[in-house]
Amino acid sequence: MESVGERLAQQPLLPHQKVLALTFMHGSRRRLDEELRSNPQLRGKSVAMTIDSFALQVLTRWRSLAAALDLATGDFNETCNACGQLLEHPQVALWVVRSYPVILVDEAQELAPPRLRIISALAPHASVFVAADEFQCLDEEVDTGPFLEWFQGGEITQLNHIHRTAVAGLLNAGANLRQLAAPVNGPGLRIDYFFPNLAPFRIGAAIHQAQGTRAVLFPPAGRDWADAIAQRLSEGLQSPNYNIPPIRLALEPRASDEIAAVMAVVGVADLLSPAQIAERFAQLENPPRWTPQVISAALHSMSRQGKTLWTAAELRGLVERKAASFRAYTSDRGRGIPLLGIHQAKNRQFDHVVILWPHGVPGSDQLKARLLYNGITRARISCKVLVRGDNLLQQAPFVFNAA
Repeated sequence: MESVGERLAQQPLLPHQKVLALTFMHGSRRRLDEELRSNPQLRGKSVAMTIDSFALQVLTRWRSLAAALDLATGDFNETCNACGQLLEHPQVALWVVRSYPVILVDEAQELAPPRLRIISALAPHASVFVAADEFQCLDEEVDTGPFLEWFQGGEITQLNHIHRTAVAGLLNAGANLRQLAAPVNGPGLRIDYFFPNLAPFRIGAAIHQAQGTRAVLFPPAGRDWADAIAQRLSEGLQSPNYNIPPIRLALEPRASDEIAAVMAVVGVADLLSPAQIAERFAQLENPPRWTPQVISAALHSMSRQGKTLWTAAELRGLVERKAASFRAYTSDRGRGIPLLGIHQAKNRQFDHVVILWPHGVPGSDQLKARLLYNGITRARISCKVLVRGDNLLQQAPFVFNAA
C-alpha cells in the first residue's frame, strides 16, 4: 500500500480514475476492500474484485471481439484465458487502463496460467503492484514456475513486518514452518495430543474459555473428525472436572461442494429449458441460497436474448458465476463458531483458533507445513493444535527429517 501511495503522490488519479485491486479468493477481496476503504488516500477511489469477476466483465464488454476471435469460454479458467487473449490487444488493455491506471494484485501466488495471462497483458500499460507469498499456495497442482519467472522480471521488495499479531509463539511457529522446521509450543501456541475420551472436553474448554472471535479449522481429511467433535459439543459436556454448555460449530460449505451438488441433479441432460432447470433444482434437499439467481438469470436470457435451452456446460458456467457472486457480496455464514477447512480460512483472521489435525492429511511434507502455517497464522492471540493420534507428533508438519 505504501508503494501505491507513493505512485499516486507522483501521478494523482484523474477524476474518473480509480485503483483496481484484484485477487483470486473472495476472502482476500473482502479484506482488500476493507483495507482500501480505511485508507484516506484511497477511500472512494478504488474497486476490489476477484480476477474471475474482472475477466467476466471484460469478456462481456468485448463479446463481439471475443466472438470474432472465436475465443473459448465456459468455466472460469476458459473465461480468464479468453480475457487474457483480449487484453493482449492493445485497444482492450488501454480501455481498462483509462479507468484503472494503477492495479494492485494480491495473493498472486495462486495465479495459474489463465489468470497470469490477464496480469501480464495489463502490465505494459499500467502501474501494476503485485503481492505474493509462494509458501501460502495450498494447491500442489498449481505450477508456480510461470508466475515466479514473470514475477522476477519486476522490481521486488521483500516484506518482513508482520501486522496480524505480535504474539511470540505464533510468530516463531510461522517462521519455523516456513523453514520446514518443527513448530514449538510457546506464548499463544499449544500443540497437544489428548486421549480420545478427553479430547472433546479439552477442545470444548478451549473454545468456551476464549474471549473474542473464535474458529475451528481442519485440513483435508479432517472433516469427519470435525463433524464428530461438533456433534459432541452441540450437546454440552459434563464430567467431574468440566461443565461445558452446548457450543454450536457452524460448518461453512465449500463453494465447490455446493456446485457439485447442484450439477449432480442436472445430470447428463443434453439441453434444459429454464423451467426444467427449476425442476431439477427443486430436487435438492438443501439448495444453496444462490440457486434462485441461476433460474432468474436463465429466464432473463430467454426473455432478452431468446435463449431457451442450456447445455450442461453452459449451465455449469452460469452456476459457477452465480455461486461466486453470492459468496463475494452476500454473507452466508450461519450463527455459531465457524467450522471450516484451512483452505476456506485463508485471508480471514480470528482472535482464537483451534486446529483439529487428523490422520491421513494428504500431500508432501511441505504441503503439510503450508497447511499448518496457514492455520496457525489465522490467529491473532492464541492457537491450539490438537492431533488425533500421538504418533502424529512425530511426523510432518510437527517434525521434519533432515534430507
